[in-house]
Amino acid sequence: MSEDRDPGVASLLRELDPAGGRRGYWATFHKTVLDAARFELARRRRSAQETVAGTVTSWARAVVPSALLTAAAAAVILLVVPAPGPTGDSALGVEELLFVGVDDDAIPAEFGDAAGVELTFVAAEIF
Repeated sequence: MSEDRDPGVASLLRELDPAGGRRGYWATFHKTVLDAARFELARRRRSAQETVAGTVTSWARAVVPSALLTAAAAAVILLVVPAPGPTGDSALGVEELLFVGVDDDAIPAEFGDAAGVELTFVAAEIF
């Protein structure tokens, strides 16, 4: 491949070579890059040894005090704020909730068939 090189292109590429005329450039460059990345490489080396249990344990240092503080605040609120009294509302089932607010003027529709089964549909318009 060396015989296929164009001498003009080779001279232009020689000008772009950062190590041109400087001995030991690439060794110095390599050392500079590794020195700059030393802390990140050490962090990655430590994180490669972490486990799920270790990660959860490290979270516990922040989560447990926060949970205790939240529980204490909830206890204070429960002790200080009086419980609400009965509101008078009765608990309604699903069937009762379907018919709540249906007035007497609802439009009934009755359908019957020859077998004697009758169905009644109620519709109410609420605006």
